[in-house]
Amino acid sequence: MDKRKKQEEVFIELVNLQLQPFGKTYKDVKGDPEWYMKFKTSREEEKLFMKNGVEIIRKKLRLSKRIAEQEMSWFVLQWGLTTVEAFEEIKVKADKIIKTGDEGKS
Repeated sequence: MDKRKKQEEVFIELVNLQLQPFGKTYKDVKGDPEWYMKFKTSREEEKLFMKNGVEIIRKKLRLSKRIAEQEMSWFVLQWGLTTVEAFEEIKVKADKIIKTGDEGKS
């Protein structure tokens, strides 16, 4: 199997792992370019997902732990679900801007 095909398989496996708690798979979301914004996770669940994802990347792509961690960070940056904590922070800031009309410009 060529490298590109293996990378694609790992990507799909990571998406499936991330969506598992929601009873969804890659097939359910592949036609939606904003799928990852429709599900929320906690920081703890994200940490566990990253840990498991690093192991998948190491095993399937035969990368060092350090490189696998970098790859997993890129995956989460691009395709990671919004964490509930981050969503709440954004909501609080947005509510403040709406209420005061102040966008923090100084």
